Amino acid sequence: MKTTIKFILITAFLFGITAGSWAQKCLTPKIRNQNTIDNPNILKAIENIQIQTQNWIQNNTSSLESRSVVTLPVVVHIIWRLSEENITNDQVYSQMEVLNEDFRKLNSNFFSGPVPFQSLGADIEIEFCLASIDPFGNPSNGITRTQTFDDDMGMYEYYDDDLGGKDPWDIKKYINIWVCDIGDDGTLGFATPPGTADPVESDGIVIGHQYFGTNGTAFNSYPNDLGRTTTHEMGHYFNLEHLWGVWDGGCSEDDFVSDTPNQYESTEACPDFPYHDDCTFSGNGIMFNNYMDYTDDDCMTMFTHGQKMRMLAALNGPRSGLLSGNKCNTTSSSKLLNQDIFKVYPNPVAETLNIEFSGINDNEIQILEILNILGEKMMQISFNKTISLSTSELPNGYYFIRPVNNKENIQGLIISK
Repeated sequence: MKTTIKFILITAFLFGITAGSWAQKCLTPKIRNQNTIDNPNILKAIENIQIQTQNWIQNNTSSLESRSVVTLPVVVHIIWRLSEENITNDQVYSQMEVLNEDFRKLNSNFFSGPVPFQSLGADIEIEFCLASIDPFGNPSNGITRTQTFDDDMGMYEYYDDDLGGKDPWDIKKYINIWVCDIGDDGTLGFATPPGTADPVESDGIVIGHQYFGTNGTAFNSYPNDLGRTTTHEMGHYFNLEHLWGVWDGGCSEDDFVSDTPNQYESTEACPDFPYHDDCTFSGNGIMFNNYMDYTDDDCMTMFTHGQKMRMLAALNGPRSGLLSGNKCNTTSSSKLLNQDIFKVYPNPVAETLNIEFSGINDNEIQILEILNILGEKMMQISFNKTISLSTSELPNGYYFIRPVNNKENIQGLIISK
């Protein structure tokens, strides 16, 4: 760690911010900077969270592996003025699939990243569901729709019913994502890192509709058409910084993660490996394939173990309210299936899925369900010890597989043809 968040933010104030430096893909630094100007108490909150984060990491590093997977509830608020901004449920589902793939290191492009960095790639052991219960206890599909008469709603009062936006669901218990028009200046999205929202009702993630998911209005948004904007902003929501640091970069700034190489500034497009900048002159260069850089969606492949620990510190600290209650249909407790007795391969699967049980009686019948990301049962299978199952009738996407007799155990599965 080269400096503190507080010092970096104050430095940004002292030296001034030009309008040109705000025209960037992710406005998280700008929003945080403005919030600290409007409410100086946020600086103290950031400092306290940084201390809590470092303490949690120091006390939990030895237990990095073999954690229980947690599933967190998401509500997607679609705010639209033009009809094309009122994106379909399918576009929302496609984004949920990308989030789950990326956070579980199940993304199909993981091995396209530089080989020397692959050993640093982490399964964050966080999954996301569209909330099946709203704050009042009513059934929900986790999607709200609000028609507005305001342009560029994502840059204004997106979080307020009375101002043309949509009030958040309980910000402590749900991840609120607002999808709307966010302007045409090159901005893709932004998030509020823990403790930085002002007002607190704005806490969450805002994404331009054409950068959310992989189909619908996102289909023609290359190179930002694969849902990685939301992955990037979810990283910020769980307290990750850009690889080049909290603000404008330079070799003296830091992202507070030990296994991401020091980086001078953001990276565009998808450079050849190794790629060196003003902070790295030899070796493997910078980690341009990390989700917290600015490279093209198809170039982003991973979070690191250090970033995992920082996100888990947030989940067990300022974001711990997300762990309260069961607001997902998919599972009451997202524990992974015991891989010693239950094997599912290959994953991702193209056409044929192999399932094996060991340590059971010859006449014991196993019954498994395959669920989509909404918790809807797509298939039920009965067999003894092994089965080879055709997945040809299942669309590409992210699924869950679980035993009928033990619904607290679940395994993520990708169908990719």
